[in-house]
Amino acid sequence: MKITTAIFDLDGTLLNTLGDLSDSVNTAILRRGFPPVTEEQTRERVGNGVRKLIERSLPDGSPETLVDECLDDFRTAYESRMMNRTQPYDGVLPLLKALKKAGVAVGVLSNKYDLAAKGLIRHYFGDLVQITVGERPGVPRKPDPTSALELLRQLGGNAGETLYIGDSAVDMQTAKNAGLTAVGVTWGFRDADTLRKAGADALVNEPMELLPLFERGLCNVDALCAAFTARGFGFTYFPAKEGAVAYLSEVCADQSVTLGGSMTLKELGLPGAFAESTDVHSHSITPGEYVQDPDIYLCSANALSETGEIVNIDGRCNRVAGTLFGAKRCIFVCGVNKLCPDLESAVDRARNIAAPQNAKRLLRKTPCALDGKCHDCRSPERICSALVIHMAPPLSMEKCEIVLIGEALGY
Repeated sequence: MKITTAIFDLDGTLLNTLGDLSDSVNTAILRRGFPPVTEEQTRERVGNGVRKLIERSLPDGSPETLVDECLDDFRTAYESRMMNRTQPYDGVLPLLKALKKAGVAVGVLSNKYDLAAKGLIRHYFGDLVQITVGERPGVPRKPDPTSALELLRQLGGNAGETLYIGDSAVDMQTAKNAGLTAVGVTWGFRDADTLRKAGADALVNEPMELLPLFERGLCNVDALCAAFTARGFGFTYFPAKEGAVAYLSEVCADQSVTLGGSMTLKELGLPGAFAESTDVHSHSITPGEYVQDPDIYLCSANALSETGEIVNIDGRCNRVAGTLFGAKRCIFVCGVNKLCPDLESAVDRARNIAAPQNAKRLLRKTPCALDGKCHDCRSPERICSALVIHMAPPLSMEKCEIVLIGEALGY
């Protein structure tokens, strides 16, 4: 299902505003003899409106009259300096331009007071954002859903085709209260664990990782399971990588395991997270180290199709060889960023996303490493000698399975 509407949080999601917020708080409190706040303290205190930010920056039990005075001074200071140190996060502008080109309706909902929110969005993003709503008198702040639902109506969207994107527990709660899909971003003011515990339906680590969600929505785990199991593959889904690591550690305990080279496995902390009883080997052809017939061959894939195929590209081909023959069991571990609607798009992803990024990582002098596009080149340094499509488990294996993780991992 294609997503037609996006509602973004502002601070910590689109803009890094910590420097100007901290400076403005200090303008208000230093003149009254209170110690200055740091950016890290401000990071911990934002999210519930500027009054709460001021209250949390003053000593406990400060009288309301003091809070009012500091709030007035903060607003005056912030309006004059809110664009001094504030900057969009890397990748946000290209994302918003891509969403506009795709016809996605974009709004911003913030607990920052309305005048400042509108001014910042207008200054940094112009017409890339259609409507901005900030904190207003008489309207409850997030996580109350009132403003989110009002903004949704103004954008002409419906809940089933809308992503609510933010960096805090307040944002995830707002999305849930409004009946919207909650997407947490990990580059902002809160960490992934906080977002996950607050009910995030998905997590992204970079702005452009959002684009596939707009193209197809969140993955339908039941449909994916049916597609892969119909072809004979095993299929297990974990919303977060911690669950997958625990599962893999248990499965690989007391087994000989050969690891196929994989950024995904590195990001999962493997093989370091394995039990001591796991006999670990590398896929690299090193005398005395490479095991061609392990109990388990553990690797990732360059792409998974939602129709049930697995796609991999390799240069030396020792990595893909282990997925075809020798092991008793093969496990492909993939993040949701590897999902593609069909086999054609999965092959395209392997050639035009995964292979160029790996060529660049490996410092290969190939055209794709320079411009990110497959040229079907004849370079001696190309890393795409073979393209392997698993349409069913190899007949020689006892089991071949997919472990899918609801986070973006690897290339």
